Amino acid sequence: MAASAGEKPPANQGPPKRFDLAPVGFADRIAESGGKHFSFCLQGPPGTGKSAFVRYLAERLGLQVTQKRASDLMSMWVGETEQQIAAAFTEARAEGSILVFDEADSLLADRRGAVHSWEVSQVNEMLTWMESHHLPFACTTNFGENLDPATLRRFTFKIALDYLTADQAQAAFRTYFALEAPSQVGDLTTLAPGDFAVVCRKAEILGHLQDPQALAELLCAECEAKPDRYGKLGF
Repeated sequence: MAASAGEKPPANQGPPKRFDLAPVGFADRIAESGGKHFSFCLQGPPGTGKSAFVRYLAERLGLQVTQKRASDLMSMWVGETEQQIAAAFTEARAEGSILVFDEADSLLADRRGAVHSWEVSQVNEMLTWMESHHLPFACTTNFGENLDPATLRRFTFKIALDYLTADQAQAAFRTYFALEAPSQVGDLTTLAPGDFAVVCRKAEILGHLQDPQALAELLCAECEAKPDRYGKLGF
């Protein structure tokens, strides 16, 4: 059924089928601790597994995910963004779910560059709720350098997810396609797990799932289409 005008696509629920490329060991240790009062700031280029990490952890904890995009919360009306931020935290508390804010740099932008009072007040609203929230909470962003410095101490864990190393890229190729990777796959410096999911869909349509060289060329095309602004990240 086609979506009606203005209807937002549903947020992903549940972990992806191939999550073995992400830091599952770390998520498992958190789940085994038995605690639920922790938070994450997950930053890195698109496709590196930020939201997927949270969905995997949620499954390990036996919790649902309440996922909010910045576009779900931000409003042109003064004060309404703050109300919708509060409503998101209230919803997660009522459901006992993990709350995830995607595109968090839009909600936690550096207040030192604020021009309007509402830019400051929405960050303050987020920080207040983050301090008092006692369930798992995560923010994801492609632009961690744009976050207000005061936000970082509110997060229990600050995690940077980067592009795959040569060994990881070759392992990902075997995981997704059950084939040995051509040598050029290890030379791709901006390859992310999400690229394999996209290429897998393309290859299925084009009939290339059994052609290692064609798959490598599709992965190369994904890397070439990326903007240059994404570099190495870390805390």
